[in-house]
Formats: sequence, structure tokens, C-alpha cells
Amino acid sequence: MHELAISADGMQILGSPSRGVRQVGAIVKPGGFQGWQGLPAGRREALARAGGHGEHDVPTFLPARVVTVDAWVLADSASALGHLGDSLVSIGATGDRFRFSVSMYGETRWAYARRISAEFDDSGARRGDYRGEFQLQVVCADPRKYGEIREFPSRGFPVPVFHQGNFSAFSEIEVWEAPSSYSVTSPGGTFTVSGATSGGTHVIDMRTGRVFRNGVEQFDVGRGDLWSVPRGAVWEHTVSAPGVIRIPDTDI
Repeated sequence: MHELAISADGMQILGSPSRGVRQVGAIVKPGGFQGWQGLPAGRREALARAGGHGEHDVPTFLPARVVTVDAWVLADSASALGHLGDSLVSIGATGDRFRFSVSMYGETRWAYARRISAEFDDSGARRGDYRGEFQLQVVCADPRKYGEIREFPSRGFPVPVFHQGNFSAFSEIEVWEAPSSYSVTSPGGTFTVSGATSGGTHVIDMRTGRVFRNGVEQFDVGRGDLWSVPRGAVWEHTVSAPGVIRIPDTDI
């Protein structure tokens, strides 16, 4: 059994197996998983006080997340080792973003990532023990990590909305058989949809305010406040039409 499992672009890299278990595949080296459980210094735009001490107080922002994985690659034969190494270095090779998922401590969190580098050294095969080394480095432009998506059905009455992450989380609001006009209210404000094509399923992305009907964006129909639900808070939401509010556990 493994305490750590990493899934990246269809490939899996595992933590150390239980004692006495023989393992083949990519196995994370001790201390070989860095950048997932912390972030470096945040980003800020310093603005000096003219003719005075210090600087103006300005917000700070999270940087992109850079994750590095160092692993052993173990196989039963030289050909199997070579094939596995070729598969590993293909992670993210197209340049497209992919889901980088990590299961540890009984929970699974994921982020969208793009490859920075992927290198494999098969020198072990030449020593006869079918062992290689692999390093993967990815960047997550959005440093937040997402987990379980919680659903809260809404029937026109206030419904408590919360999540279990350690950072503020944006919701997605789905409205069934949507009317052309309706509203969503919470402690964060009010968002109104007006003049949309009625019928079908509408989805509001509270991160951007974009409104979709059956997967097709409806332009210039949504206006008002946008909000995220703070960590540890329970915010009552009221949707004036039947639907469901979905919010992911969000961590940094």
C-alpha cells in the first residue's frame, strides 16, 4: 500500500510501498516531492511613499506553483525499463495543460499543470539491475489545489454553502429549465441574469461571471457581484430558480 500517489497526464508515480513489498514502476525518492505543500514568497507591487518612510500598503498575490518530482524507475527487464522511461518523459510533451493529481493522507487534490521538464536516465539498465532515475517539473499557473466538489440543491429558498478547503472557493451555479431572468444572492452580493435564452440548463461561473446555456456562452446577460466563499465560512445562497450550487474544496 502507498501513502502517496501522483497522477500526471495518464502516468502514475507512487510513494514508497509498504515494507517487504516488491515494486516496479516509478517510485518517489525520499524527499523527492517538492512544491505541492507550500508556496514561495508571494507577488507584490511595491509602491514607495514619496518623501516618507516605508511603502504604501498594497495587496500580495500567490505565485504560480512549481512542483518537482524525483523518482526511481524500477523494472523487470531492460526493455521494460526503456519503455517505462519513454512513457514518463512524454508527460505534458505537447505543451497542453493536464490534470496533476495527488493522493496523500487519505485525500485527493488536483491542479492544472504544464510541463517544464521531464528527464530520464537509464544508467541502471547498463549495470544489470534495471533501475533508472526520473525527474519531472511542472508549473501550475493557478496555484490553488482542488478537491471534492460539494453540491447544494436550491429551490428558491436560502441554502447554506460551505467547503472544507483552507482558501476561499468559487462556486458554479447550475439552473435547470432556466427562465430568461433570475438572480443569485449571498453575503457577497447579488448576481443577476437578464435577457438570456430561456429553457435548457444555465451555468454561472462565479469566478468570471460568464453564463452558459447547454454549454454555449450567453453574452451580455449576467451582471452584478462576483464572490468566493471564505474558508471555514457558511454562506447562505438564494437562487430564484431551481438548480444546484457546486463548490470545490480549495486549498493552497
